[in-house]
Amino acid sequence: MPTRIQPASATRARLAAAVLLLAALLGSAPDATAQYPDARIAPRGTLRLDFAPEYISYSERFASDGTVEALGTDFTDESAGVRLIPSMWTPQNAIRSIIGDPAYTIDAGAFRATLDADIRRFPLNLELGISNRFTITASIPLVTTRAQVNFVIDSTNSDMGLNEAGRVDATATRQLLEELEAGAAFVESQIAGGGYGCPGSAQCAEAQALVSRTRILTSDLMALTGVLAQGVNPILPPNAPLDASSAGLAVTAAVEAVKADLATFGATPVSQSLALPASALDTATFNDMLVADGWGYGADPLSFVKYNMKFGDAEIGVRWSALQGSRLRAVLGGTVRLPTGKVDTPENFVDIGTGDHQTDVVLDAEAVWRFGSILALAGMASYTFQLGDNLERRITSHTRPIAIAATQQLVSRNLGDYFEVGLYPTLYLSRSFVAYGSAYYYYKPTDRFDLTGAYSLPDDQLPTDITDLEFETSRETLSFGAGIHYYSTQGRHTTKLPIEAGIDYRTAFQGTGGMTPKVSRLTFYLRLYLRLWGRGEEDRPLPEAEPGE
Repeated sequence: MPTRIQPASATRARLAAAVLLLAALLGSAPDATAQYPDARIAPRGTLRLDFAPEYISYSERFASDGTVEALGTDFTDESAGVRLIPSMWTPQNAIRSIIGDPAYTIDAGAFRATLDADIRRFPLNLELGISNRFTITASIPLVTTRAQVNFVIDSTNSDMGLNEAGRVDATATRQLLEELEAGAAFVESQIAGGGYGCPGSAQCAEAQALVSRTRILTSDLMALTGVLAQGVNPILPPNAPLDASSAGLAVTAAVEAVKADLATFGATPVSQSLALPASALDTATFNDMLVADGWGYGADPLSFVKYNMKFGDAEIGVRWSALQGSRLRAVLGGTVRLPTGKVDTPENFVDIGTGDHQTDVVLDAEAVWRFGSILALAGMASYTFQLGDNLERRITSHTRPIAIAATQQLVSRNLGDYFEVGLYPTLYLSRSFVAYGSAYYYYKPTDRFDLTGAYSLPDDQLPTDITDLEFETSRETLSFGAGIHYYSTQGRHTTKLPIEAGIDYRTAFQGTGGMTPKVSRLTFYLRLYLRLWGRGEEDRPLPEAEPGE
């Protein structure tokens, strides 16, 4: 049959539409790692449209030693302390000093978190055939990300509550500090005037020791409560020992002992007592602590987070068909991934970005070798150069996932370049259908971070360093999966433009790194072809079937 020729006006209209669409999308070759690498490109003069919705989910991760652990592990602790409440580091040291126990650690109760994450990508991929060997590709994904968080605090064994000084008793606490200092100053003046048998008497030594003990206690109480005699610190410690806890009783006893000793040495009696919380920290109070002004976190609560349909990182690239044999096909490609996605926000400790939001350069190859009537082996490999960028990060390790706002800095980030390779043993079920298994390997080395300016963390906070951001950021996974791929150019009696479709499933079985998600991925795809110009192979008589087809 003769080949149909498109009318010139229709051809120009379709070509203009394709060019405008490509320019608007700015976008890359379809994600070869999520589809069967069939090593075919769009024929000259055709536009291939690829709709490939993808669902990615994970609730576990691979630890540095390769063991599998829950995704919410970092937010879970049976006796939560300064790892999860970093602004309690200095108050904990103060409590140790007050009660004379250098081994004391705060216990805010059992923090338990389950975390399930999923990413839903809806990319529109395009490939425009410039020649029968060379194509231009574009892609832009629309992405929805969700983090399902179930965070609860079991306060049964907690010895901590919300710092009363930060709520209603800052004035009373300040008055207590001022009265203690006034008592120490009185005793000190008596010593200087020769009172208490000074110098040289045993009572003089006791008085001198009391002045020192009172001022150390006053300093420790300032660190514990966040209250100064002159005012309140901008960042208050969020918690303090419960009044009925062993630590709270010991702190109260130490304060009362100093008050009594000052009165014994003639100072004006201290009228105020230390206000300690009566109720343990609970889930709602903890989340309020993260959000409220004054506690220093300036963060979002640990709760469900969803990004509704935002742009991911768009791509633009080229593909070149190196081999086009009936038994062996190979395609080489290059892609630039653009920073159009939304990165996760430093104020939210569990959200998931829709992209890395930095430029990548990807080199890739795919090939299919058909070595029998029904057997074939497909494969792909790619190497991604991740270019550096600057962004806001809170400087902390993933093992200490909750960080105060003062740690947030503009940093220079260089994500590790990564390598991927996949093998797909293939079985031809018919001329158009193939079934396949897949084995997929991924490796990325450690990310690198540097400060773009000076970084000075307040002295009373848990120390952090820029290298904390690099901790356990390398990733390595081995995944297995299977799928079905459909490719047909077959009409009733003649050939036609191809139609492709498929389903691909893959899940990670092994991995290392520390923060490597144990991902399961399900992808559906449909590829349609549209002729824009020139003459193709459509409407030619069907070829003879190969043996076994």
